[in-house]
Amino acid sequence: MRSQIANTMFDFIEALEKITSEEQAFVELRKVADFFGFDSFAISGIPEPHERIDPYVLLNGWPEEWATRYMAKQYFTVDPVIQRTILSDNAFVWEDALKHMNIGKSGLNFMNEAREFNFINGFSVPIHSLMGFRAIVTFASDRIDLSSEARGALHMISIYAHNKIKELKTGGKQVVFDSGRHLTLRERECISWCSEGKTAWEISAILGISERTVAHILENAQRKMNTTNRTHLIAESLRAGLIR
Repeated sequence: MRSQIANTMFDFIEALEKITSEEQAFVELRKVADFFGFDSFAISGIPEPHERIDPYVLLNGWPEEWATRYMAKQYFTVDPVIQRTILSDNAFVWEDALKHMNIGKSGLNFMNEAREFNFINGFSVPIHSLMGFRAIVTFASDRIDLSSEARGALHMISIYAHNKIKELKTGGKQVVFDSGRHLTLRERECISWCSEGKTAWEISAILGISERTVAHILENAQRKMNTTNRTHLIAESLRAGLIR
């Protein structure tokens, strides 16, 4: 029986398929943030240091005063969460990840300022593409308590939300459909099992092939779908209707 967390994730994905505006996407993501206990959220691309972040912001669920200050002062250049996002495509809880980083004085000053707006802890999902595109979906609150299931669901929700917002802004998702057409039946089969939580070893046992072959098949599928990890691959495959 699916848990409430899983139901929230699938309800969100189903709702996004039907929406036609960024405002509707905002409402749906607000529901998700409330369910998981977050006060704020945002989706944004990550610019180069010499660029401004304003054009990269896709969806802004931050307090208005903080959002205005962040963009006016171009805080992304000192924001430790952004710096961590650039380094890896693994989703992370701020409290866990940032304690291993050398944040520096400017980063500490930034974090202290952010605390005034309840940006004390959070959960962020880096989104990297093989073409070099970088983005982040981030949630913040004064405290968080996320199980491994909740983190997995939020990771998937975040990727799906980012892709939907980009689709709404660009007017379509033909690219992901085109990419999906290049997948082989075996690749789709492995993705489908992967979406059910099976490991490469488990998939190899189910399909009667080696674990190394499964890993190679999934790597090829990630390359074709322009994704950098399996969660992103599953999200894009769901979006393209390749798996259900």
